[in-house]
Formats: sequence, structure tokens, C-alpha cells
Amino acid sequence: MSNFFSSGNLNNNEASNLFSKNENDESLKDNSLSGQYNKLKNNYEQIFIEAAESIRKDINEFKPENPCASCNKKDCNIEKKDIFSPYPAAGCKYRDWQMQALTYLAGDYRNKLKAAYKSIMDKKSEYECNKCGACCRLAVSEYSYEQLKQRAMRGDKFSSDFVSVFVPYESEEEAKKVNPEYFELLNTLVEDDKIYYYYCPKLGNDNLCTIYENRPDICKDFPHNPLKLLPSKCSYNEWKNAVAHQAMLLKAKTDIIAFYKQKLG
Repeated sequence: MSNFFSSGNLNNNEASNLFSKNENDESLKDNSLSGQYNKLKNNYEQIFIEAAESIRKDINEFKPENPCASCNKKDCNIEKKDIFSPYPAAGCKYRDWQMQALTYLAGDYRNKLKAAYKSIMDKKSEYECNKCGACCRLAVSEYSYEQLKQRAMRGDKFSSDFVSVFVPYESEEEAKKVNPEYFELLNTLVEDDKIYYYYCPKLGNDNLCTIYENRPDICKDFPHNPLKLLPSKCSYNEWKNAVAHQAMLLKAKTDIIAFYKQKLG
């Protein structure tokens, strides 16, 4: 997943409030890969609950007040008037409430999330690459080199950019030597899933890109997601730490919207 939203806009007050929570949180300053993973894992459950409660509160603003009193459908026998209850398809104010909630989540609410995500990605411009070269020396994908080339031929830009610069390591042992910490963590997390390791041969001995002016977007836009594990020495960890709570909150809300659509659609 390169991102989980497209573009949007926030006003100045909304943008400044978005990052007020955790800029100076000492617990966020462990940039080791295991530290990054543990922060995401340990915080996400509570943040998911926070997101679910926030969405439920917004949806309940639309909830009708006791429409059953004037309803002529007397045989539905629905005791709990919940957003996920199986209301009659026609003529029920609670069913109308469900449809109104879906429209809101897929429209205005999602646009707000897109705008918030854009603000997170825009904040990345405040940080600079420290030219550690780690992202060039070890990239990973769930796709093999042949699969990536096939995806590129079908028009997938990310895959096209990827195969234009990265080539596969001849063996996993080669990849492991480059970054043992990253290699071991990934293999622990993915368990039975296959992952493939790549490197960029265009990285010079001085840690500078030899095609910098013509590098593809996949390189220009790195890191592509505030929730991805970054190399420990990467200077963009500061950006990731600054936006961690907000990024997890937006991801949780996106997942919850998908659940609502599945249950109510």
C-alpha cells in the first residue's frame, strides 16, 4: 500500500491542530525497527477504539428519535435500534438513517480524511533525506521481479518505477547481510508469506544517486506511507514519529468506513 488516501485540503487551523498531540513524545524516539513495530502494534488497538467511538458519535447525530411510535410496520420486532440492525428495506426511518450514514461516510467524512492525510504527507517536506542509502540498498515487495514486470506492462506505475531502478538480490543471504535487523523483523512478521528483496545498482559508492536528476517518482516520493517501517538511520523517522498518532487514527477510520460499507451497503 503506497498510501490510503488521495489529495485534499485543510485550513490552517485544522492543519496546526492535527499535529499538536505528539511532537515531543519521548516514547516515539526509538527509531529501531522493532521499536517502530511495537509502537504501531501497541497503540493501534486503543486508537481504533477512539476512531470507532468518534464515527459512531457522528452517525448518531442523524439517528431519528422514536420514529416507531408513528410507524405502521408493527411486525418488525427489532428491539435494539442499532446502526447495524436489520431494518425493513422500505418505509423505515431507521433504514433511512443507515443510508444517510453511508452517504455521509462515503462523501463528506471521507473528504475530511483525505484532507487530513494530505496534511500529513505535506508535513514531510519539513524534513530532508540524510543520504544514508538504506532505502536504496534494501527494498522489499510481495511480488517477484517477473510479477512486477508483468504489472508494469499492464500499466501499474509503481511497479514500472520499481523495476526501472531496483533489481533482485541473488539470494536472501545477500539481502540479510545488508540489513540483518530489517531482514529478521520482516521474516518474523510475514511468517509463511513470501517476500522478495531488491537493491538499486544506481547508488554510488559515496551514497549518492547516480541518476538523481532523472530518478523516478518512487524515489522522489519516498517514504510513501507514514505507517511503513523505515530504516533505523533514515531521517524521515522524525516525520513518521511526529505524525504517528494521526496516521494511525486515519488508517483506523478508513478501515471502519470499509466495515460500515460492507455491513450496510
